[in-house]
Amino acid sequence: MEKQHLIQLVNDYRKQQKCLIGFNVNDIYDTQAVALAAEEANCPVMVMTYPPVVELNTSFLFKKLIEGIQPFTKQPIYLHLDHSISVDMCKKAIDDGYDSVMIDGSQKSLKENIAMTKEVTRYAESAGVLVEAEVGKIMGRGVIIKSDNDFLASVADVKAIVEEANPHIMAVGIGTAHGFTPKTPKIHFDRLAEIAAAVSVPLVLHGGTGIADKDIQKAISMGVAKLNVGTIVHTTYMKELYKEMGKDIDAAYPPYLMKEVIPKIKDIVLNRLEAVNYNM
Repeated sequence: MEKQHLIQLVNDYRKQQKCLIGFNVNDIYDTQAVALAAEEANCPVMVMTYPPVVELNTSFLFKKLIEGIQPFTKQPIYLHLDHSISVDMCKKAIDDGYDSVMIDGSQKSLKENIAMTKEVTRYAESAGVLVEAEVGKIMGRGVIIKSDNDFLASVADVKAIVEEANPHIMAVGIGTAHGFTPKTPKIHFDRLAEIAAAVSVPLVLHGGTGIADKDIQKAISMGVAKLNVGTIVHTTYMKELYKEMGKDIDAAYPPYLMKEVIPKIKDIVLNRLEAVNYNM
């Protein structure tokens, strides 16, 4: 399948009420699992690298890894830098050939967030790289929440960052959480509706592991064109690998172990792709 430019794809998806899923990966094995799932689901997919992964492996190496993995599927694989709080890391990923980067200034003041986002969007422009920004807070991972007003994205703030910094897509805090949560996160669809009415850019929902399928589908119908899924991928990877290692730790050999683990990761990824792309 021809690889459509990512900026055009997400804009088309918002209009068509479709959604691209970004899966956080760590190495060649879970990346291969994502590619195999994309082929089976017959839809494009995004591979995302979290900053610790980039710090360990470099964005250059991950770009090369994607080039090597692409033959596993005829579907386009888009490479994304997820939740970077560093402008310099975003610039390096752009230089190394990433399709998109996220500059996350959500923990900063609105003024600082706009300034960071503007610097990255200007740098990305000549390379045609998509830029994601964030307003509001995604709960979990040590993020401290004091009240609804503390984590919900302000409509005015979203409008301000879109108009002043020109990101291509916007991640918005509407009640989702990173990782597994004791109970299903309460998504504030009223706030999502207000944001979707205020800006035309595609919206992004983080914390996809813990969101019910019906809520995902409702969010897509309201303007969400990208969903992030991470925790369920790496926990499946670690648990299945631990299980395989435990069978005979002294004889444990990575290629044999991963031959058993990759299909388990692929099944989880495929399940999420099917939940989101049921109408594609």
